[in-house]
Amino acid sequence: MWIIESITSVFLPDVAATFFGSPNPVSIAITGQLVTLSGAVSVVFGFLLGVLSVRYNHKKLLLLGVLGVTLGTLGCFLAPNFTFMQIFFPIEGIGTTLIDAMALALVGELLILSKRGKATGWVMAGAPMATIGGAIVIYLFFSGAGGWRSFLLWFALPISLVSLAAVHFGVPSPPQKPKTVGKEAYLSSFKQVFLKKSAAGCLIGIMLRQASFAWATVYSVAFYRTQFGLPTESGALIVLGAASIGALAMVMGGHMINRVGRKRLQVTTLIVSSLPLALIAFIPNLWIVLAINFSHPLIFVVGIPAGTSLGLEQAPESRGTMMSMHTIFVFFGFSLGAALGGAALVLSGWTGLILTFATLSLIAAAIFSFLTKDPCRP
Repeated sequence: MWIIESITSVFLPDVAATFFGSPNPVSIAITGQLVTLSGAVSVVFGFLLGVLSVRYNHKKLLLLGVLGVTLGTLGCFLAPNFTFMQIFFPIEGIGTTLIDAMALALVGELLILSKRGKATGWVMAGAPMATIGGAIVIYLFFSGAGGWRSFLLWFALPISLVSLAAVHFGVPSPPQKPKTVGKEAYLSSFKQVFLKKSAAGCLIGIMLRQASFAWATVYSVAFYRTQFGLPTESGALIVLGAASIGALAMVMGGHMINRVGRKRLQVTTLIVSSLPLALIAFIPNLWIVLAINFSHPLIFVVGIPAGTSLGLEQAPESRGTMMSMHTIFVFFGFSLGAALGGAALVLSGWTGLILTFATLSLIAAAIFSFLTKDPCRP
């Protein structure tokens, strides 16, 4: 998952130029709304997944997710206009929703508590590791103006097929679900998620956390390319560096969970990471900005496994539903961040956009601090 998202990060100006003629701020903002649309569709599907996860085997749902990513990738490659991109990019988002939710639910089902934190970190590190590979191949082979289509065909699509085989042969099957599930089982699962203050607080905090991270996933490379004149190759290198830091930070965060605590680690990293992000808006030197920018994902991403693991433990009997809702709120957060970022960019430029994301990070920290409880610590 997340490989195709290179077309809304590294290739964002190129995709805008392909369909709108030029990579001006308005066309970049419009193209960035592919993330908003995908997130909105994923929100709707995620509620359905919350029901399906009560009834169906989580491994089979995971396989279905990989198929969705494959179909979405192929459709985006073939898209003759922006309308088709708006159809197939959300299909990939639906697949990613399935993968994200079911992979984490399987961690909760198949592993004991002491191993879940580390496993969560490693599983979540898979996406930035894939981004690292994507950035390398973009830099080496696909940096031309039309390179985003070749990238989808020769890299993203084959990786999706390899992933399909990996899930089929490498993921254990959890215990079979009962053949008949009563209405009470579905209602009970959603009640544990939405009527429990701490669980609901986790979901809101995760949504705002991911909204603030839209800076790194959607707009940061476009900022460097438009404000400092960096070519596509340099944008790919920035993504490569950030993804490498992110993968390392995911693993570090997973290993820190048992020692520091899920809630404490998430709150601390959100507060501290907002400071370097805000500084980027006021420093005109590229190299200083890059140095500061790389410190932001290092601190921010360390806390992501903690927040995810905190949510995983909120509803032990309804992990499939909780992780489905977790994924909904992640995509809702990305959609919110992309939308707010696009509005801020048009209304107040890059400074307003950056400060908007820093503020969202602080609000997320407050939500986690006051509305959630770590059930694994006294």
